[in-house]
Amino acid sequence: MNDPEQQWSSWRSREIRIREAGDVTPIPLEIRGVFGAQLDAHVVQRTATTQKAGYGSTLWGRSRQRFVLPSDFDSLRLYRHGGKATFTGVGGWKVRRLAEGEVDFVAAEMSGEGPWVLRVDEGTKRRLRITWNKGVYAGTLTFFGPGFGTGKELSAPHHTHETIRVTGPGHLLLNAQH
Repeated sequence: MNDPEQQWSSWRSREIRIREAGDVTPIPLEIRGVFGAQLDAHVVQRTATTQKAGYGSTLWGRSRQRFVLPSDFDSLRLYRHGGKATFTGVGGWKVRRLAEGEVDFVAAEMSGEGPWVLRVDEGTKRRLRITWNKGVYAGTLTFFGPGFGTGKELSAPHHTHETIRVTGPGHLLLNAQH
């Protein structure tokens, strides 16, 4: 079970600080949305004088989505949109920091739905062959490692098939987009 500091929830839009000072590893997260509403999640780096926003994702309804907080960011901003004019959704959203054991290792053959987060261990070298959406629609693959900042995009735009080499440690975020 996660410690209270490892999970957050609210009924409203909110920014939560996830990374403590001195932590430089990418942090895998799971976000659960709100029934009947849209939830936007964006990574944020906040200092005493500046604020920098990074990549984000949108969740519809009670879906769950895996996400990675890159090493250069410390917070996650969640914005809850209302549904129709008379209905603003039911319940609250939840964010949970995933333990390393909850994140699958990159394996020989896998299939799934995205966004999907995978772990690449220290010293691991893999060549990945990826087919996005059965070769119909393109997807994106981003690698987050210590010191990689905002992440490194490994996939080419508009490609439906990829062969990519990755070396650990770090996390891969696969987003099939369809």
